[in-house]
Amino acid sequence: MSLLLRGVARLSQLEIDANKDWQAREITNLKTIAGTMGHGDIAFRGAGVLEKLVADAGKGYNFLKSRGPGLSPVWEDIEELIQYMTGAANRAVAFNLAAPIPVITHTHASLFGGGQVNAPQMNIPAPSLAGNTAATLIRAVAGAVSHNEDVGDIDETAETNSADPNDMTLLPSDGAINDYYALGDSDKFDAVCFLVGTAGTDYNLAYEYSKGAGAWGILDILHDSTNEWGSIGKGWLTFSRPADWATDTIASIAGVYWIRARVTSVGVGFVQPLGNQAWILVYP
Repeated sequence: MSLLLRGVARLSQLEIDANKDWQAREITNLKTIAGTMGHGDIAFRGAGVLEKLVADAGKGYNFLKSRGPGLSPVWEDIEELIQYMTGAANRAVAFNLAAPIPVITHTHASLFGGGQVNAPQMNIPAPSLAGNTAATLIRAVAGAVSHNEDVGDIDETAETNSADPNDMTLLPSDGAINDYYALGDSDKFDAVCFLVGTAGTDYNLAYEYSKGAGAWGILDILHDSTNEWGSIGKGWLTFSRPADWATDTIASIAGVYWIRARVTSVGVGFVQPLGNQAWILVYP
């Protein structure tokens, strides 16, 4: 009866706005998510709204990984995971697999005397495996900067190289989009290691590199066990060296190849992450 009073005679005349708050049931953006979904994408509950996880096949086979309560799920690449696990010894071995050429000898008895002996012999030496090892170089950080979008840059190079607990401001306490933490070295490098003292929650990061003159590019991540500073302890971020990686100046720290982790979204349950120490890694 109430529908008739509103001038609605058939169900086909009903208009439903999927972006309304649905009487505080926290489904606020169903239309927005559904409109941008591609084939294979996944929707999950974020901080009070639906969020989209884009399908990603990865280099090998990908699987969906839960990072625990309050954190968004991520795709994890099995090939990259195996590469990381088998490289845990921090060693690279170069094998020489060239097989030696067999030496063939043959003896033949004289035909005089009415008989002969044919006794071929083949002597193959045992192959030898030659290799050399090279250790990953671990260096102190040449530059570390905590950037607060509302305040500016703070030089935390000394704090990053010290072992004092929770003296690295990985993200400011107010948790704003475009806040970031940058690390760098005077030479190009292959990975960084973070030792997290206080785990953060409810934010997402983008990893970028300096292109010079204040420009940034997207960093090609090969392996990420940092959990976006969401877990206490050590985490490694390994990446491909960018072809156009260039030095830049941040917080008056000049001549440094920078990478940074920049905030792209912040939820209502934001908790500030803090670090104890970080290192630069150079692979042989």
